Amino acid sequence: MATLEKKIQRGLKLFLILVVLTMLALLVFSDPDPEKRFSFNIFKKISYAFKQMDLIYLLFAFIFWMIHILLDAFRVSLLCQGITGKWGNMRTALEVILTGAFLAAVTPFQTGGLPVQLYLLKKDGISYGKGTLVILLRAIFYVIMMLLLLPFLFPILTKEYNATSIKILLKYSLIVYPIIVLIITFVLIKPNIIKRLLYRLTLIKGKRRRTTKLVYKMFKEIEEMKDGFWHFVKNRKWHSAASFLLTFLTYIPYFFIAPLLLKGIGISVSFVRIAFLQLVVILFTFFSPTPGATGVSEGVFAIMFLGIVGKGMLGVFTILWRFFTFHLTALVGGIMTLDVLKLGGMEIDGE
Repeated sequence: MATLEKKIQRGLKLFLILVVLTMLALLVFSDPDPEKRFSFNIFKKISYAFKQMDLIYLLFAFIFWMIHILLDAFRVSLLCQGITGKWGNMRTALEVILTGAFLAAVTPFQTGGLPVQLYLLKKDGISYGKGTLVILLRAIFYVIMMLLLLPFLFPILTKEYNATSIKILLKYSLIVYPIIVLIITFVLIKPNIIKRLLYRLTLIKGKRRRTTKLVYKMFKEIEEMKDGFWHFVKNRKWHSAASFLLTFLTYIPYFFIAPLLLKGIGISVSFVRIAFLQLVVILFTFFSPTPGATGVSEGVFAIMFLGIVGKGMLGVFTILWRFFTFHLTALVGGIMTLDVLKLGGMEIDGE
């Protein structure tokens, strides 16, 4: 576990550096004076922004953040019930979501949360295979939601935004998402193809290594997960429908955060339009190579909202949006992770 501790520490340092640099860049390039391209009087800009804002809307944003997290935790609990027959503990579900967010923030491609999430579910009596299925189904319902909304997203992109950076991110997404869908498809239909490939990669001169044995153990869990997935889909139709509906409900308060912040600075815009703009940001940054998509997410969001917010408020507005939609979750998750992993102290029972 010491290795994991060091990885988290390195990732956290990189994440914090990127957060600070991103915030500084946003503040430097936003200015209430339209004649200035950028200036370094950061405190003046922050003071100007908060004078324009009704601070009660920050409280509303915090409340909607809590509703979003609680709904997501209930979704995890519901999936546990559908897979294992018993409701998942809400505290465990909250830990799964929040620690996952923190570890996503400190690892490239936001992939670092799975081992700890599986450990937390195992403590709640859910095997690694079934725990992986819970996490996978949570992601699959999210992807299905995104795919259903894609036809509404592309007109926004082609009509309103022609920035080179957006085009680059669009191409990146069109490469990354099909690869991810292909991997998930193989895991759920033909996992043995991936298993044989990994076997061959781990063999040296036809002899098995320790890695080969780990691949074998891993695919025993994958087989259990695959069987559990098809059992869930075929025999838990009401759970599938409820989980899918709950995915939409979970993201409604999340997408209300940006409109609430806009309302706080006196800008009233259609909720539907703002929700879809945020969906575009998520689509482009879901598998960003930077820890927690830091820098990329803020940059895309700033491009999308520049015409709505204006240059004067853009920096503070983007920072506040990112805080309520990600940094706050990662912060609370970091505190929980310290407790779960016992960093600097005990290891996790040798797991």
